[in-house]
Parts: sequence; structure tokens; C-alpha cells
Amino acid sequence: MSSPDRPVLLPSSFAWSTDARLVAEVLETVASAAARILDDTRYVLPALTWQNAAELVGDCATTDHRCEHVWAMSLPAYALDAVWACRTALVQVAGSDTGIDADSADLAELLSYCLDCFHSTDLRSVIAALDRVLAVLTLDLPAARRLMTNLVLNPEAVGPEAKSTFDEVLLAWRRAGVACCQEHRT
Repeated sequence: MSSPDRPVLLPSSFAWSTDARLVAEVLETVASAAARILDDTRYVLPALTWQNAAELVGDCATTDHRCEHVWAMSLPAYALDAVWACRTALVQVAGSDTGIDADSADLAELLSYCLDCFHSTDLRSVIAALDRVLAVLTLDLPAARRLMTNLVLNPEAVGPEAKSTFDEVLLAWRRAGVACCQEHRT
């Protein structure tokens, strides 16, 4: 039995959205390539796994980059599992310094072409961006839960406790390498 969906907080920074968009586009590219063939192992994982991960990460990006904003999202457990599976596949390809194994060769070739031609980046940079995305999606601290509860129950109340809680969440994100704004000043 899988775990239920859970709410998460997402930053609204430009850098965060850039990371999420890059990762989503790469995952979507692999999902599209995998969907065109009838072999669920050619790109290490089935097309549906790549697609679920791409959709979740793509839903994280925002166009509102005001520092005082955070976004709440319901995180489906199956989609987070898909993101972790895709990360494992990408790390497997990136860690193959001694040569790509037969199971990863098609994925490595696709990623090499995609990243060189369309994104002017490398796989290690995509994995680093994915790690920052996962740091936010998996953040589970009491401050984040308190802030989520405050946002849901009384979004108009922005008292000192809410600001302090928000600062705690921002600090945790920054420690994980996620670019976000400075703490609120009272």
C-alpha cells in the first residue's frame, strides 16, 4: 500500500522555477522518446514513470517570483516515487565514467544529444537541479507543517509566528542549495 498524498510548500523564486523547468523538460524528453517505442527498458524505466516525474516537477515551476510568496501543492506519493526512480536512472548514467552499460546506453545517448543541443548543459548539472527540486519536495520539518496549516486555515493571518515559521522554511531550503529570498523582517 502506498502512502497518501501530502502537502508540500514550494518557493516562488526565479532560480527554483528555472531548476524545475529544466528538470521537467529533460524528463519529458525521455518520456516522449520512451513512449514512441514498445520497450519499457530501453530508457531504463517505463515511459509512464518518466512522464509522472516530468508532470510533477513541471507543476512545481511558477511565474510569480515575489519573495513573500510560497506555494502549496498536493504531492502524490506515486509521482514522488517516479521522480526518485528517474533520479536513480540519471545518476546511473552520469556515474558510468568507465563506460555505459548496455542497459543505460540508449538513455545516455538521448540525454547527451538533448542536453547538448537544447539546453547547453550537462547531466551532472541536471542532476544537481533535480537534487534541489527533491530537497524541497521531501522537506518535512515541523515549521513547514505549521506554515502549511496556517496557509490553509487562515491565509490572511500573517503574524510574527507565521513570519518566523516562514524564515525557518527558507533557511532549510537555502541549506539544501535552493535559491530563495532572504528572511522576512518585522
